Amino acid sequence: MLTAMSAPASRPVTRKVARSLLVLAFLICGAALLAPLLTYPLGRDQAVFATAGRIIANGGVPYKDAWDMKPPGVFYLFWLSFTLFGPSESAPRLLDLLWSLATAAAIWALARRIFSEWAGLAAAFLFLLRYIGHDYYWHTTQCDGFTSLPLALAALALVAAEEKKSPWRASACGALVGVAILFKFTLGIFLALPLVALTAAAREPIRRRAARAVFYLGGCAAVLAVAAGLIWKAGALQQMTDIVFVWNSKYARLQAPGLPGHNAVAELAKLFVGSPNRLLFPIGLLALVGAADLCLQPNSGRNRWLVPTWAIAILAQVWIQGRYYSYHWLPALPPLALLAAQGLRTISRSLQAAASPRAARALSALGLAVLFGFLSFAHWNFLRWPLRHLAGRVPRATYLRGFDLHTQSDFSLTADRAVASWVRQHTTKDASIFIWGFEPLVYFLSERSPASRFLYNIPLNAPWSPPEWRVELVRDLQAERPPYVLVVHNDAQPWMAGRWDDSASQLATYPELDTLLRERYRLRERIEDFDVFQRRDHESPPDDAPDSGGAPGTKPQSPI
Repeated sequence: MLTAMSAPASRPVTRKVARSLLVLAFLICGAALLAPLLTYPLGRDQAVFATAGRIIANGGVPYKDAWDMKPPGVFYLFWLSFTLFGPSESAPRLLDLLWSLATAAAIWALARRIFSEWAGLAAAFLFLLRYIGHDYYWHTTQCDGFTSLPLALAALALVAAEEKKSPWRASACGALVGVAILFKFTLGIFLALPLVALTAAAREPIRRRAARAVFYLGGCAAVLAVAAGLIWKAGALQQMTDIVFVWNSKYARLQAPGLPGHNAVAELAKLFVGSPNRLLFPIGLLALVGAADLCLQPNSGRNRWLVPTWAIAILAQVWIQGRYYSYHWLPALPPLALLAAQGLRTISRSLQAAASPRAARALSALGLAVLFGFLSFAHWNFLRWPLRHLAGRVPRATYLRGFDLHTQSDFSLTADRAVASWVRQHTTKDASIFIWGFEPLVYFLSERSPASRFLYNIPLNAPWSPPEWRVELVRDLQAERPPYVLVVHNDAQPWMAGRWDDSASQLATYPELDTLLRERYRLRERIEDFDVFQRRDHESPPDDAPDSGGAPGTKPQSPI
């Protein structure tokens, strides 16, 4: 009798243990898929965020002490990574890995509620495969990618709010959208989803729906108000407004002469095909199948509208930006993975209708094995270089040199690392430097502070920038007196400033800075594409002296 009574109670325990083991296996496999992230150095964009994060750690404030056009969330996330894991190149990459795992878990939880348990697991794995294989190192650990977690959680809160008719869950959804906006302003378009849900709930009294609408919008507004208040308290609200809203709005309209225009349809096709990793095309095909099924049968289940609408909203915000950089598509990966999981369900359902249950199960199992086997090959084929490095088959120096083959010609990781090493050897750790160019990685790797808030020279060269910023830079350099100013050659970026000349040539159109360099500095040497100007009254340590970043006779810790 005791055995009979305890048997039903043991079943939930067994299911709970099995589910825990499944989650553990997922986390281990997911971390293995994302492991190449930990080998990646920082690209130019990540270096801006990292330098701003270090400035925050030293008591500075974005915009006021570190000029960039991005919303504030990504700077503080990099600061958080340094706080948690130390000020190294790998810290934001590790945070990205953990963040992506959490995103996959949120996608799993969401798919469980609107599709099925196994569709959720499939969607989670498809997201991880699609994220790590979306593009190379330049397009990971980006502010756009970090928006996936708050948006996936916002979608989960939206489903719960509408099922429970809960204003507080609605406010949580709005707050999570507000967090996403702090990484990418155009993602405010996600608030259209709660409005669609409220419109669809036509049988519910309008007063209750209106109340939830207030909570959706209020949760979002509360997060943005708190963030704006903190920026205002730090004395940087005016600078943020001038940069993010005024300057950035003009940058968004830039059409540089001679540059090929972006075709929205062609770029969207690349998302589904998997460019540049074209072997990921099965995910795009499955997503199209899933989207067709959800759109053609909109009334066959609760919340079936959510994922297609989410995907449309994200694609619309990319179109609004009009740039179509590869990382701009990253917020579309969660709904893409969910649609692909639904595509698998659609195919499985078709097999069940066309064959016997046993044959359908066998064909489904075989199809899944072939699919994930092919995607595993796609993962290896695209990431074999970092995977070989992880396995110890490629030395670190050789591995890092290989990254110059995967970026545009205006950036050289090898040159940045060489210059950063030179700066560490010729300056003390409390010294500042200034780089006339777009190479913020040198600041981070050398562990030296920028002599001005202008971490790169784009805002000083753009035709729409206020002339006061040029006056500000010269004033900063006169006050800070950095021992070295680095001037960069061969770094023209017309897609950023609408100019085809490089930084060295741009000095001819900036007489105030050119005069300051000629009168107070002398050309010390040339390293790769960097001209190193030394202040005339500065005495640097000899070239064979130990790195002066620490105490005499010691070697300081390097972030490399």
